[in-house]
Amino acid sequence: MYRTILSGHAPRFAIALLVGALPLCATVHAETQLNHNGGFCVASGSSGTLSRKWQGTITNAHTSEDLRVLCPLVRVAGQNTTGLVQIHTIDRNRFQGIDCGFYDQRAYGHDWTWSGWTTSVGSGTDNFRTFSFGPYNSQDKYEGFHQVHCVLPPSDAVYGESVLGSYSSGG
Repeated sequence: MYRTILSGHAPRFAIALLVGALPLCATVHAETQLNHNGGFCVASGSSGTLSRKWQGTITNAHTSEDLRVLCPLVRVAGQNTTGLVQIHTIDRNRFQGIDCGFYDQRAYGHDWTWSGWTTSVGSGTDNFRTFSFGPYNSQDKYEGFHQVHCVLPPSDAVYGESVLGSYSSGG
């Protein structure tokens, strides 16, 4: 009885399943932009205080020490380029800027591309800064990885904590 009921609906069910699964099987191209919130970042080798905000941003809550963060970037495997890498920040420190850079590294860590540092300038509650890097020829087309490295300055006594809001690659 089970076989008889299922066999009458199987063709329609299979078609519906196939049509529903097509968006999941679509090929991702280099034009795809992959967005990440700052909550993916981790503190690395500094004395600053990583503060995670509920909406996915991060700040340096320390009043006198820098905060170094490493942020993993999901990348599109099989592409020859990283696409454009962007990091969205708010620089609130009156005396220091935010420094950011980008790594494209081979799977085994033996070779990489480093963008060098770029520094924001200015300060204030609305000093938005987007750092842009690339595109670079990817070091490892299939198994390498991308990583953002930023240094957030200490919290400013007047304007508060600088923010790393989101970052992306592709596009």
